[in-house]
Amino acid sequence: MAHELRSPLTSVKGFTSTMLRRWERLTDAQKRLMLETVEADADRVTRLIAELLDISRMDAGRLEVKRQVVDLPAMVRGQVDRMVATGQPAERFRVALASPLPEVWADPDRLEQVLSNLVGNAVRHGAGTIDLVVAADPDGDGVAVVVDDEGEGIPAEHIGVVFTKFWRGSRRGGTGLGLYVVRGLVEAHGGRITVGASPAGGARFRFTLPAAVPDFVQLPPTALVDRRRGADRRATSRG
Repeated sequence: MAHELRSPLTSVKGFTSTMLRRWERLTDAQKRLMLETVEADADRVTRLIAELLDISRMDAGRLEVKRQVVDLPAMVRGQVDRMVATGQPAERFRVALASPLPEVWADPDRLEQVLSNLVGNAVRHGAGTIDLVVAADPDGDGVAVVVDDEGEGIPAEHIGVVFTKFWRGSRRGGTGLGLYVVRGLVEAHGGRITVGASPAGGARFRFTLPAAVPDFVQLPPTALVDRRRGADRRATSRG
């Protein structure tokens, strides 16, 4: 972990020092390359710190989930749009959205975090076409999201440790914390995430979200009547 922090910071320090000392002698192309590298490394450190903070909250049982009704199909389409905007070919993605879908209450920022991690992993570590499927969960009353790729997949002996801290598989890069955070976020919503093989032999990640309405909006009729009466009394007293 120390290396994951030290490496990008060393890069940032080196490039900024070079630019300060040699600014007048650098070409515009060189300056741009250095600034883009600094930005990418700063983003890398920011992501790592965010992951560490999330893990700290999860391990302490203090992770906050701010639920509201979310448009899950729009979120999935948005992930694909962002990948295409970064240079991925649009034809690499296939999206299947069932309709109608149960209403899902979730934290939109946390859900974006889950989707971004899973789709990003499929792009970086998978191959071929990436399939994203959103459908009603056949084993419950919620929604299931599936992300499939056509890469090498995950060896059977690693399936049980994919969601543990610092697991990176056979490829270098990354912190090994992303999937641990993803599992914690899904479970904080009352859902479940699994990993296996896709029909094409790559990796399949599948997570579910319950359709249950949060307690704070499940007010019994008597509570609503009491609230209205209280509001009427306050209005009368002010008049």
